[in-house]
Amino acid sequence: MLRTGQQYLDDVKGRKPEVYMGGERIDDVAAHPAFRNIVQTTAQLYDVTSDPSRSNELSYFEEETGERCSNNYLKPRTREDLLARGRAHQAWSDVSWGLYGRSPDHVAGWITGMACVPEVARTDGRDFEAHVVDYYRRVRDGDLFVTYAIVPPAATRSVDSVFTTEKNAALDPRLSGESGLHTIGEDDAGMTVWGFKILATAAVLADEILVGNFQVLAPGMERFAATFTVPTDAPGVKLISRRSFEQDAPSQLDDPLAWRFDETDCVVFFDNVHVPWENVFAYENLESSRGLFHETPAHVLGNYQAHVRLLSKLRFILGVTRKVAEMNGIAQVPAVRDMLADLCIRVAMLEGLLAAETDITEAWPNGYIAPDRQTMYATMDWTMRDYPDFVQVVRELLGSHPFQQPADVSVFDNPETREMYSTFVMAEAEDAVERYKLMRLVWDLVGSEFASRHIQYEMFYNGPRHVGRTRASHYFRWDVVEEAAQRALDEMGGYDELVEKRVRDR
Repeated sequence: MLRTGQQYLDDVKGRKPEVYMGGERIDDVAAHPAFRNIVQTTAQLYDVTSDPSRSNELSYFEEETGERCSNNYLKPRTREDLLARGRAHQAWSDVSWGLYGRSPDHVAGWITGMACVPEVARTDGRDFEAHVVDYYRRVRDGDLFVTYAIVPPAATRSVDSVFTTEKNAALDPRLSGESGLHTIGEDDAGMTVWGFKILATAAVLADEILVGNFQVLAPGMERFAATFTVPTDAPGVKLISRRSFEQDAPSQLDDPLAWRFDETDCVVFFDNVHVPWENVFAYENLESSRGLFHETPAHVLGNYQAHVRLLSKLRFILGVTRKVAEMNGIAQVPAVRDMLADLCIRVAMLEGLLAAETDITEAWPNGYIAPDRQTMYATMDWTMRDYPDFVQVVRELLGSHPFQQPADVSVFDNPETREMYSTFVMAEAEDAVERYKLMRLVWDLVGSEFASRHIQYEMFYNGPRHVGRTRASHYFRWDVVEEAAQRALDEMGGYDELVEKRVRDR
């Protein structure tokens, strides 16, 4: 089905996840000032897809059910299928100008990719393959919002940190000396897990969490190798949120982006959570736990969404920056024109890379395709490296202008301060408000705490950069460049040939 915004809001109000911000237990996510606006933004995404005037463009007819489903769940067999997925990503990215990183379509790509090659989960005589397919169908048919937590805490990423003793771990998982999520028991109905996972961005907003291991686990860490799904309000699941930028925003005019698009980030604590077997995709198996992410198109389809989203963000930043330059009367200064040209070239480069991801496709088992991994991983590294520099160029263009702005929009409440500010910016009162709005908008894009979080997100949402570079090198077509080098060497001939030529030339 195509979920509507109202259906999403009803479901949010019906869930009771255990959410903590600092020492506060938050009972009503939809009404709390830390989350209520981003909840409404999420509902707006679903309204875009379910809008009858756009549904044919953003959905497909699912033969299994006879209903239309979001393109987010379309398993791609053709380039047109990939482009259809891209249209849905673009439509949602445009709602938030690319600022909603973990919107529902991101992890939808991962789940869809797993369902393309579900046999990866068929290990150790367990039929987890069927679990992957059934879960994909349930999420697709319900148009659910799933986020993920697929990395262990920083101090628990090597075999050296594994349990002090099996006896202590069995008595109380807190005595194991290990905080990362791991299995602590099983029964006929399912498995029990305990520990922490990071970083569940948007978990407060989601219906469910996909838990797994995106990184390699060393031999000896089998008890950490569990991949499963769990509702956000399942007993024992505790969401520990960072501070809310939305809650700290005094008004939409003062912090226009934090006000609507703070998707939140959470550490997830699983306090003896029992997971039914039907929700388990991998159990204490190092190969299948990682393979679900990398031996299926999961990682590729998920990151295609990330790149579509980032293009929306860069276009938005560039458009706002140009308006600021024009407002400040510097747009035609040669040095400024050069900096704006630098930014537009970067946007054009990302447009080209994104087009290449669907122009150069890669075949997967079972007749499915996905964006080319050489291009995709190169794009990923370029964006992780270039986004902070892109923002830095904008900050250089801004100079000290952000610090010349009044403390907040209340400057317009007082006739005296309103007159002073209008005189300072050499504008009529109404135009002065528009100038204030533009400067607050660009600052929330590149300078505020909300903006700083986005820089950090783009740098690390897919892990450390060296990990991404390793993947880029692994999937690079080295045979093409090595063939060119070898051909040049072959054409140079050998030493004996050189000697013979010298003799002939005498």
